[in-house]
Amino acid sequence: MSERYCEVIVDIAHSSIDHIYDYRVPEGLTDLPGHRVLVPFGHMDVEGIVLREKDSPGYDREKIKDIIRVLDDVRTVSEEQIRLAGYMCAKYRTTMSFALRFMFPSGVRKDRVSKKERRYVKAVSEEGLLEERRGCFAKNGNVKYKRKLAYIDLLLETGEVPYDSALSNVISGLSEKGIVTVFEKEIMRSPDTGRTAEKREISFTDEQALAIRRIEEKTDKKENCTFLLHGVTGSGKTEVYIETVKHALSIGRTAIVLVPEISITPQILREFSRHFTDEIAVFHSGLSDGERYDEWRRIRDGKAKVVLGARSAVFMPLENIGIIILDEEHSESYKADNYPQYHAAEIANIRAKMNSCPLVLASATPLIDDYFKSEIGMYERIEMKHRVASLPLPDMEIVDMRQEFQRGNRSIVSAALRKELGDVLARGEQAMIFLNRRGYSSSLICPSCGEVIKCPHCDLPLKYHKDRNDLLCHYCGRAFRVPEACPSCGEKALSFSGTGTEKAVEEIQKLFPTANIMRMDFDSTRKKDSYFRIFEDFRDHKADILVGTQMIARGLDFPNVTLSAILSADGMLFSGDYREEERTFAMIEQVGGRAGRRKKGKVIVQTHNPTHYAILYAKDHDYHGFYETEIRFRKETLKPPYSRVFRIVFSGRNEERVKKVFMETDREMKEKLAPHNKDILLYAAEEAPVRKLDDSFRYHILIKTTVNRNLSGVRDIIYDIWEKRIKHSGINIGIDVDPYSVN
Repeated sequence: MSERYCEVIVDIAHSSIDHIYDYRVPEGLTDLPGHRVLVPFGHMDVEGIVLREKDSPGYDREKIKDIIRVLDDVRTVSEEQIRLAGYMCAKYRTTMSFALRFMFPSGVRKDRVSKKERRYVKAVSEEGLLEERRGCFAKNGNVKYKRKLAYIDLLLETGEVPYDSALSNVISGLSEKGIVTVFEKEIMRSPDTGRTAEKREISFTDEQALAIRRIEEKTDKKENCTFLLHGVTGSGKTEVYIETVKHALSIGRTAIVLVPEISITPQILREFSRHFTDEIAVFHSGLSDGERYDEWRRIRDGKAKVVLGARSAVFMPLENIGIIILDEEHSESYKADNYPQYHAAEIANIRAKMNSCPLVLASATPLIDDYFKSEIGMYERIEMKHRVASLPLPDMEIVDMRQEFQRGNRSIVSAALRKELGDVLARGEQAMIFLNRRGYSSSLICPSCGEVIKCPHCDLPLKYHKDRNDLLCHYCGRAFRVPEACPSCGEKALSFSGTGTEKAVEEIQKLFPTANIMRMDFDSTRKKDSYFRIFEDFRDHKADILVGTQMIARGLDFPNVTLSAILSADGMLFSGDYREEERTFAMIEQVGGRAGRRKKGKVIVQTHNPTHYAILYAKDHDYHGFYETEIRFRKETLKPPYSRVFRIVFSGRNEERVKKVFMETDREMKEKLAPHNKDILLYAAEEAPVRKLDDSFRYHILIKTTVNRNLSGVRDIIYDIWEKRIKHSGINIGIDVDPYSVN
């Protein structure tokens, strides 16, 4: 038999080792592509993924080593996932090893997680059990025999029961007599919280029916197309998702549905569970390692046909995908924070092309870039302009907090909001209040010298958390005691500034002492399944008011909520980011959309800038007016989508080393880009606005370029220099295209 070989990517995510290595396939091994294998590499044995098999190696046969063994019975990654990893390497200039890690749960590597098994007892001889039962009755006064009797009755009823260690001697005796057998049984760890909703029929509006028809046509034709589903809040987008997913499954295909926040998962899972049961797999970071492992295996083995989850769910090993949906497509959560900074929509797009299926990007406030693409014909736009049951959009009242201050109101609650909250509580309804700052106070300041107490490891103000009575860094997570005096001047009268969700709850509770108030933010949802608990409790009206951060800003639908409020609509303005107006408009519209889903609602927007155009357009629910103003401004100032922005961030604990590499890169970048100066709209090389994070010093280079036929040349120069530096510099160098933040 002729020798066989295979190509392996070893699981070492370093650019200098990012090569395909040939290994000899030992006799008897077949169907290796996609499997994890153990291979010799240098002086050690490492894990790897087989990419493909071949008949001849790419270099000297004598130097080729054998695969040691295959690590799993079934493949770890599919052929499609291998191609997807290749796309990520090309798009984000990452290593193949690193890209492949996105395709399966981290616990699979080095076998850090495994199947969960439990011992069970199975009846073998019913006659023998009945005989033992009669013996128990003869000794009925003994507690031990009462327990044995109950256990035997359960065995007779069900055939098998969990092993009871308290009855181990009894079970051993029954086993020796051949009456029962003890065996190991796998227990699937299923995150099924929230799957209890009863099935209900859906009746569609004309707008919903048209949207469904247009999307299903593409699924039937196996035609790739990107739809921008622009539907106002409450227009019934979720019902469109459900029906189009149903259709995909009816013709033997599968579906991926992404949501931006884990907090939205209970709501959409509840709705999907009305129509799909065991066919749904849930995948997000809030699951335990074991739950992620078992859900991933259900998807890989074809037992789950619908994947519902956050950003990482886009990589799951579904076969024959018929539709991919991104709910709340405008959310920043779809973009990864760490290298490689992929965007879930980009990954979804390539998977939709691989499977010849439609991709649906849905939102009441689409990204300006995506709406622009629908205007120029790159995307097909579907408009849903009306709420279900013809309910009107909620009235929105803008409250000028400058006037509140002048009237002597120092509270975070305006007079208008106080009145509306009182009315809502009197009617037995509910309210949701948004504030995008967690903790109690946003900073601790010395009134004498103006010193702001910062994290010693990060160049960021520490936040005061009253429930813990400490100062917390919201970046690195370190906690510190509240100082008795200013570390700079010794002043003891330190003052807290700013308001977080903790303080908001405290102040509102003082105004309405009998109201039940819940809080949803990062701190209140640390415990497992806390998202589901808060969601269910508020839905069941165990609280009158829900105060929260961005977790409550989108996707949630509570029938009894008639009031939404934004305590500070200026939080995203004046950040220096060109997307600040877009984010502000979306935030107001999304938070406002939580009110009046079943009955007339109202929205209170508190602001110090009541005449800002983003706020005024949001007041009128006028996305199209906002878009026209914003896109005109971006065209005049050559901001995306009329330009591209590249950001290269240099970071490391040795500031001299970081600065040296940064300056060397800056010189080389300027030299290589000189022939393209006419295409460079902005070039800035400086300290990052946030100079230190988690003890790493940071510098960055910002490059804004035109969007024309020369863009690929400029981009290649930037990436080539970046790739060369990350291989040899010894510091962390990240690159991001059109960054969501430049801090």
